[in-house]
Amino acid sequence: MRKLLILLAWVAGASAAATTGTLTEQSQVRARKIVDSAVAAIGGAEALQSIDIVRLDLKGETFPRLQMTTPDPPYEPGHFHETLLLDLKRNRLLLEQRTSGAGFDGHLTVSIADGEGTIYDHRAHTATPVPAEQASQQQFIQYYRRLPHLILRQALERANSLRYLGEDTFEGRRHHVVTFVMADTQQVALFVDAKTNLVSKYELVFTDPLRGQQASQIIFGSYASAGKLKVPQQWSWRFAGDLVARYRVDVDFDPAVTDRAFAVASEGYRKVAALPQTLEERVERLADNVIVVHNVANQNYNTMAVAFGDYIVAIEAPGSSEGADKVIQKIKEAMPGKPIRYVALTHHHSDHIGGLRSFIAEGATVITTRANRGVVETMAVAPQTDRLARAPRKPEFLFVEGGRRVLTDGEQTVELIDVGPNPHAREMLIAWLPKQRIVFQGDLFFVPANDAPVGPPQTSTLAFASRLKEKGLAPQTIASVHGRTATIDEFRSALEASGAGN
Repeated sequence: MRKLLILLAWVAGASAAATTGTLTEQSQVRARKIVDSAVAAIGGAEALQSIDIVRLDLKGETFPRLQMTTPDPPYEPGHFHETLLLDLKRNRLLLEQRTSGAGFDGHLTVSIADGEGTIYDHRAHTATPVPAEQASQQQFIQYYRRLPHLILRQALERANSLRYLGEDTFEGRRHHVVTFVMADTQQVALFVDAKTNLVSKYELVFTDPLRGQQASQIIFGSYASAGKLKVPQQWSWRFAGDLVARYRVDVDFDPAVTDRAFAVASEGYRKVAALPQTLEERVERLADNVIVVHNVANQNYNTMAVAFGDYIVAIEAPGSSEGADKVIQKIKEAMPGKPIRYVALTHHHSDHIGGLRSFIAEGATVITTRANRGVVETMAVAPQTDRLARAPRKPEFLFVEGGRRVLTDGEQTVELIDVGPNPHAREMLIAWLPKQRIVFQGDLFFVPANDAPVGPPQTSTLAFASRLKEKGLAPQTIASVHGRTATIDEFRSALEASGAGN
């Protein structure tokens, strides 16, 4: 009898140890159960694993956060239409995207198969190769996040990374939240409805320039039956709490397709070089006391600096606080012994003001249009961990009134001119250096980083050219926030592609 009691006690202890485990083990086990319930609710593991080909159509409106024509609503939405043909078994895809909004129109097709890929630009009629490292299976994973079915497949394949985060309320309903790491190393948090067991959304975490660490939420809604599977009919995207996209969803699993469905008619397309994967960090000297700091704030982000007799003005603060700190250091090295007294912004978009906090911490006065004051003030108190957070100060302003603000000391002159309203932003500043005949602009003209042609121009570029003519400006050099510095001949070449070169 005593041996039996000892045996029962040992079994009970072993069972308790097995069910208790470490916190990590408990978290993984519970997360796996929730994922299994979500898989069952959406159609079952067998149905999910049997999917070989997905045809997906997303169509709707976009409201990119801090990328609209005005900093405050009402906003003018852009439009987005994507068709995706994804072969999960053979790791190939055909993606077509049509986009419009804020002065830009795009029409691209991306084809990837057998470890090789090409991007077809239907506006410029170019064919750009996709680097081999980007044509790998790992690069396909971003498209898996278009549908909960493919996300759940990834969760099953990478079950060891599953963890249970807890319960949360979303849209008034109780949800279980689990997280796991996808094959492209992106950590995803899944919200599973406690009642229906369907995936309501997933979240990724990013740094927002105005609000600090924030969630990017992809929300799946209005599930309907499609054979054995349940499929969302709506797809919306919120970032930092703001709606940034709203799409209608059409999806077809395992449609009858042939190899020809993945082919692209490439006749008439100019083959160009692949885009470089790394852009050189450098300081370009355009004239005495005029420099452009390239690719230091981040890849493809530039800042101009102009030295006056006893101070410096920086034009644009893109990237992040960390990147802007590096830009400020480069400016000081190139122009020693003078403070950065001013920082001017071309417009309010997030990629152009992401490093502004560092310039405020440096003591620079912000030069912008009056409508942007609220964005700058909000950004200055954002919950970030940078030197402005360690030593807070309120931003000081100089506003561009009447369409122009002139900085001069008699020797050096910079005119900040509002060339808006532009299709890209209602209020849009350029920096004009009349003595050197240099213009510095953001998002109004781009030069490709490869050997692709500079045209045809976007509507924002055409409006910019029209404003230059109206204001009697005749630049010889056009420097840019994004991309390398261009000559006036390259600018004219782009305009000629639309018949607007005269």
